[in-house]
Amino acid sequence: MFFRIKIITFIFLLIITSMPAAYADTIHLLNGDKLTGKVDVMTNGKLKLSTTYAGQIVIDWGQVQSLDSDQKIKVYIKPDQQIEADKTAVAIKYEQTHNIGHGKNIKTSEVAAINSSPKDYTFKGGIQAGWNKASGNTRKENIGASFDLTYATGKNRWKTRANHYWATSKGQRSDYNWLLSADYNRFLDKKIYVTGSGQIQQDQFQDLKLRSIIGTGLGYQFFDSKKLNLSVEAGPAYIWEDYATRDSRDYAAGKWGINFNWWVFPDHLNLFHNQMGLVSLEDSKHWLWQSRSGIMFPIVKRFFGSFQYNYDWTNDPVSGKNKMTHA
Repeated sequence: MFFRIKIITFIFLLIITSMPAAYADTIHLLNGDKLTGKVDVMTNGKLKLSTTYAGQIVIDWGQVQSLDSDQKIKVYIKPDQQIEADKTAVAIKYEQTHNIGHGKNIKTSEVAAINSSPKDYTFKGGIQAGWNKASGNTRKENIGASFDLTYATGKNRWKTRANHYWATSKGQRSDYNWLLSADYNRFLDKKIYVTGSGQIQQDQFQDLKLRSIIGTGLGYQFFDSKKLNLSVEAGPAYIWEDYATRDSRDYAAGKWGINFNWWVFPDHLNLFHNQMGLVSLEDSKHWLWQSRSGIMFPIVKRFFGSFQYNYDWTNDPVSGKNKMTHA
């Protein structure tokens, strides 16, 4: 009988010790709170912690002071503190560790991701549309629409934008123009990039049937973050212009551009300014200036309101046409 009890006890202990350990990871927050559970993954600045008392909890990584784990977790380290975690996965390394945080070998600010490869691309942009109608003596109507999209992965970045504007006055069309452009940037280092671009444009009331532009050059990225973006670029370009009442022409030109985007108050107020200039290398009186400036503010989730001013200058327009157009 005693021998049987020893056998049962041995089997019970064997079962208990062979069961998988219930890991208890501990998250220390900046406000002094402490959470326990099992760390699942951290990507895009969000840490997912599985708990027995509240299911899965999502924690803002920026609120984490330190993390202690009973198991080794795979931590991806940023290659440079000036590069955001979601900007690139190039050269990001990973380490196995039990601890992350202040006073540890790996600081929370150095972590790009946990238990998952960090996203190696970004996609951002937006679509805008507006409509206005006035009746009575004025009887005016205008419709505007545009989009601006950017996709980046590793050392490559693609940008495309378009806008369209249509207006009538007293039942007659008074304005009609559209523009479509695309750019490719290849970064040589953190700041300097080579660029190639193309653009097509039509402006019925400037007598412009079609303007086509291709260009290349060098660019410099001063800032590139969720809060502030600023880049400048310059280089040669070639232009073809087809007019309704003037002879078509083509010429080489010097081209420059500025792209600026700043969240003055993050998630509340955004300022933006994009401009492009072209000066003929054959006749300096042939030069163009195009700019899009404005402010943007959130209305509801993923929907924004904006005030935008479009300014175009053609220094040698068709006879009888204005040099300046704006909307």
